Amino acid sequence: MNKVGIIGLGRFGTFWASVLATEYDVYGYTRTKPDTPPCTLVDLEELCTLPVVFLCVPMRTVPDMLDRIAPLLAPGTLVVDTCSVKLEPVRWMTEKLPETVDIMATHPMFGPESAKEGLTGLPLMMYPVRMQQAVYDEWAHFFRSHGIMVVEITPDEHDRQAAMSQALTHVLGKTLNNMGIEETPIGTLWYRKLLAICKQVEKDSPELFNDMQTLNPYAKKMREQFTGAWNEECRLLGDS
Repeated sequence: MNKVGIIGLGRFGTFWASVLATEYDVYGYTRTKPDTPPCTLVDLEELCTLPVVFLCVPMRTVPDMLDRIAPLLAPGTLVVDTCSVKLEPVRWMTEKLPETVDIMATHPMFGPESAKEGLTGLPLMMYPVRMQQAVYDEWAHFFRSHGIMVVEITPDEHDRQAAMSQALTHVLGKTLNNMGIEETPIGTLWYRKLLAICKQVEKDSPELFNDMQTLNPYAKKMREQFTGAWNEECRLLGDS
């Protein structure tokens, strides 16, 4: 299993190719050919002959891509998603892919920006939806060998936790960016941390933000809790 494929070579897919290339021969498929491809480019049909296929496309495009690759995948192929939400993508994969195709759910809780200082200690969620345990263990070992902290939880538990740890963080960052907060020479340590969140979030596409908020079934409740808590603090301060 020394060859792997990546569908989608955008900002994250390009980064993910560099991670996998440390131990694998990486092949990629993308609709728009990059000026400097991070891996060997092939057509979709050839990529689907590889033993492992990573999906690094925007979440909202995953169902259509699964429809395209389902008839092309050989029995025993492992399909791995990297979506920021897990319940919906797992449902899509189990419904659309042949039963002869293996499935692993992952969510690298980091990207090119947060991995600038290295991968050590960065969390990655993994779950064996439908696959051999030995293959799952191989991938867990690969990620751990790069210092990545593998977190083995179900898709449901992932989405429950991510509604706070990720969706809330992006709501805060987007809201503060909309406010236009800026650096100041008297900024405290915690203010600088808020600015760091803003800078991290502003690099994400609007589609990623919307998918993270609308496809996670627990995100709406999180936003309602946040709004309620904020309104209560404002009431106590006499704002209304």
